[in-house]
Amino acid sequence: MPLDNNDLDDLDYFYNEAVQLLNEGGDENCKRAAELLLKNCEEGHLASKRVIGFLYLDGKGVERDLEKAYLLISEAAACLDPLAMYVLGGMYEGGHGVEQSDKEALFMFAMAAEIGIPGAAEDAERIMARIWERRSRKLNSRPIQYLEISDEDVEAVCCKKMFDAVMNGSISMIDTYRGPELVTNDAREIGTVCRECPFCGQKPKKVSKDKIY
Repeated sequence: MPLDNNDLDDLDYFYNEAVQLLNEGGDENCKRAAELLLKNCEEGHLASKRVIGFLYLDGKGVERDLEKAYLLISEAAACLDPLAMYVLGGMYEGGHGVEQSDKEALFMFAMAAEIGIPGAAEDAERIMARIWERRSRKLNSRPIQYLEISDEDVEAVCCKKMFDAVMNGSISMIDTYRGPELVTNDAREIGTVCRECPFCGQKPKKVSKDKIY
């Protein structure tokens, strides 16, 4: 049964009361705030899920539980809650309650930056620099022979021109409904999927990101 406006007003009231208690600080206030937020969560109140997720992440007012924190915060982030997206980026970067993934962290920080969360753009740039440094080290250590991609990145290249294109960012890997694909920008800066190397014609093989060379 959908909530009516009076129900929503009550949920917002309890949410605001919980936030006020958290702002005042103290263990008892945190516990009382958590109780209010958890009751709101039972009714699907999105902002309450985000905040109780933060409390589970920090262990304030509730016992610390990173898995619960991830589930609640990711639910809010999926509804484009900007602060939830930013915090989720940090969880992915640090591997807190979820498998560590710079790729997911970058996506979350970039989304949060687009909405205007302070510091998110700098975090996205920092992770992007780390990804580029790792890609450079990885590709430089592997002989040019095959064109291989995983669900995370270009794992190996087939020719020097393809190597240069990947390194300068004119060709990259994206996730599509067909799985990982190579993509390049055309003259109008529109991304176009490459089914093969545009220089030597080799078709990419899909491999595990953990493949040993």
